[in-house]
Amino acid sequence: MQNFVRNFDFKCQINILIYKYEKYYIFFLVLLFLSSTLKAQFSIDAELRPRTEQRHGYKQLPVEDNKAAYFISQRSRLNFNYIQEKYRMGFSIQDVRVWGDEDLYSSTGVKGNNASLDLYQAWLWLKLGSNSFIKVGRQQWSYDNQRLLSGRNWGQHGLTYDGILYGYKKNNFQFDLGLSLNNDSENLFGNEYTPDKMKFLDFIYLKQNITNKSYLSFTGILSGYQKEEDSETVYLTATFGPYLKIKSENYSLSGNIFYQMGTKQTGENVNAYMFSLAGDYQIFVPFNVGIGLDWLSGESDAPGDNSFDILYGGRHRFYGEMDYFSNLYKSTLDLGLRDFFAKFGYEINAAHSVNLNYHFFSLQKEIDEIGAADFDKLLGDEIDFNYRYKANIPVDLRIGFSVFFPSETMEHLQSAAPSDFSYFSYLILTFTPELFLKE
Repeated sequence: MQNFVRNFDFKCQINILIYKYEKYYIFFLVLLFLSSTLKAQFSIDAELRPRTEQRHGYKQLPVEDNKAAYFISQRSRLNFNYIQEKYRMGFSIQDVRVWGDEDLYSSTGVKGNNASLDLYQAWLWLKLGSNSFIKVGRQQWSYDNQRLLSGRNWGQHGLTYDGILYGYKKNNFQFDLGLSLNNDSENLFGNEYTPDKMKFLDFIYLKQNITNKSYLSFTGILSGYQKEEDSETVYLTATFGPYLKIKSENYSLSGNIFYQMGTKQTGENVNAYMFSLAGDYQIFVPFNVGIGLDWLSGESDAPGDNSFDILYGGRHRFYGEMDYFSNLYKSTLDLGLRDFFAKFGYEINAAHSVNLNYHFFSLQKEIDEIGAADFDKLLGDEIDFNYRYKANIPVDLRIGFSVFFPSETMEHLQSAAPSDFSYFSYLILTFTPELFLKE
């Protein structure tokens, strides 16, 4: 009888534990099922990216008595990937925060946030025949040099899109079609949407390989904004153009040109363009140099709105690490931008490398306003220096320091009096371990 009671008590405790941790138990069974599937691969990996920054002139010119800002932000991601011959699934959650930004706290301690987790990616990939696929859900869209569609990885949140992607690839040819449709909520009637957010973003992408490292592509994007308080009116903007990349062992050349037409979200007709040219040359094995030009049209006497919208394209990677031109309207008052740049890179060894980039910024159009006749097109010079250490473990360390020398025109556009020295520095530590892999 005593043994019966002891065994009964033990079984009860086991049942209590199973009930208490039921959700974890079920999750474990799901992982076990996925990892045991034949001819499939299931993996879990993570990313921890704390970034320390010192800002004194980042995005905005400092004025007298402005003090430097110091803070640490952190991205924490957990990625689940399941790959099978005919279908795949990706799921990624992330938390982005500034150290100390918790909103649940008291005088005796910090407890956390009301809500801090976000869905970064969640998609399903299905194979269609031998050469095509369809990908549905929240996903990252990045093409070529990421001028118009980019993951924008510098921002701790990154950038993903809710949409459907159809892809076809055979031999040296690739065709992609992306479709999206956005709403604020599950409406009962009507389709009203926030007017300064894209109602939809649709694109086609064509790519033809010339050699293993060189190719020609074409991108066409149709973006739509709803008129405020009028869901039946959608302003459509079309952006399209080619991109060419030529690469050999010692040099690379790339260039693109895009034309923009249609109607902007303001309701004004648009007639704008941009082009870029860049070249890199490896003088000898550890040392390379590069030069280039970015040219974005601005307001002129031509009909319509002539300032080019770079849509969801990269900013930080092209227009200087101090991000003065991440918002072109604020920085240039829609007068366009010209950026002449030079790059110098030195690879010390497989783990250590340094880069020095120089930007010469100017307006594309003259300032046309009363009292501004004495201002020229020059905006300023920027110098970006960064050091990278890539370890033989999944650790990446980057240290950067940037300075910006504004012109009187730049100070006028930002309504800033002659100011203090503008500088920006950062330290990024990125840890990307693979936590689980089952084939």
